[in-house]
Amino acid sequence: MKTDFEHWLTAQFGETGSFTLFILLMRIGESDAVPLKSSYAHLIGDEMTWSEMRGLLDSAGTPWDGVAFFVGLGHAGGPLADDVARRKLAEVEADVQGDPLTLNRGRFFDREGRQLRIDEAAA
Repeated sequence: MKTDFEHWLTAQFGETGSFTLFILLMRIGESDAVPLKSSYAHLIGDEMTWSEMRGLLDSAGTPWDGVAFFVGLGHAGGPLADDVARRKLAEVEADVQGDPLTLNRGRFFDREGRQLRIDEAAA
C-alpha cells in the first residue's frame, strides 16, 4: 500500500513534471514544530518510495519526527538553478521559523510517510 508521501509525489510530478524539492527536517513537540536541518533536491521522476526517502533523510544524522517539503519551479517550469534554490531554501526556512503554520503551505509528513497538518493552538 502506498504512503501519503508516495501518492503526493506521483500527483505532484504528474502536475508539474521535474521540480526542486525543499526539505526541512522537523522536531515535533507537544505544542511546537521546530526546523532542525534543511536541504533541497531536484526531482526528475516519481519513482521514489517512502522507504527510500526516509533512508536519505535518516542519513542526515539528525533525529527527526517529521519532514516538510515545499516545491520550487523555474520560470519555464522544471527545477530551479542551484543558486536560486539556495536562496529560496533560506526563505522557506525563515518563513517556517517565523510562523510554523507555513508548514501547511507545503507537505508535512511524519516518519511513516503520513501527511500531517499544523493547527493553531488555543491560548
